[in-house]
Amino acid sequence: MVWAITIGTFLGTVVAALLIFFILSRRKQIREALREQRIEKRIPAEVGLELSSLNEPLIYEKAITENASRHGARIITKRPWRANDHVLVRVPRWDEPARARIAYCNALPGDECAIGLQFSFVVDDWVISRSDISNDERSGHPFRK
Repeated sequence: MVWAITIGTFLGTVVAALLIFFILSRRKQIREALREQRIEKRIPAEVGLELSSLNEPLIYEKAITENASRHGARIITKRPWRANDHVLVRVPRWDEPARARIAYCNALPGDECAIGLQFSFVVDDWVISRSDISNDERSGHPFRK
């Protein structure tokens, strides 16, 4: 009986030590993941935009937002994009394209992907009302009236 308690205590100590070692070895990744939380709540918004890669070959796609905030947006695309890549985002109402980081890319049912965009600056005119979206935009042509 004493041997069983000794072996159980030893194995518990080894598992605890391995768990602590694993957590300490992943400390940087855990800290980054905790920092990646959204700064503010996103609201539903359908805004047409153009997304293009900064890498060679140049990839270009038109997409629609699902929700947005002043710091980012979730968009629906037809192709997968790589997390942590930087892209140019052009919204017809903006004067200049904006640079954004792809925070995540999740596959959706069908052939679509949900992409999280994170801007390094505050976008005050990102969210527009539904009445500002033209019928062409709702049908897949993301340009304002």
